[in-house]
Amino acid sequence: MNQPRVALPPQLHACVNQFLEQANAMQATQKYDAISASLLYAAARYNVHGFIQQGDAAHFSRVDFIGYMTDLYKRMLEEQLDVLSGVVEDKPEVAP
Repeated sequence: MNQPRVALPPQLHACVNQFLEQANAMQATQKYDAISASLLYAAARYNVHGFIQQGDAAHFSRVDFIGYMTDLYKRMLEEQLDVLSGVVEDKPEVAP
């Protein structure tokens, strides 16, 4: 991973685990691809809603918001690939 790790406050790990438990339970009735696409779509919808409702759209352009979110997700993907594949790198954590 080329970027620093994404700093996720420890108290949010419980929230992440709840999402994963629900996604894993859904596999009894849904295909992986459907669950994955649904999670991505829900994340996009939730983040855009937050971007608009918090007034960030008044301070940041659409392009800046998409660039930030795309970079953040890429960093999270790279980090999880490293973590789940056993790759260990000594990178400092940075806030999302």
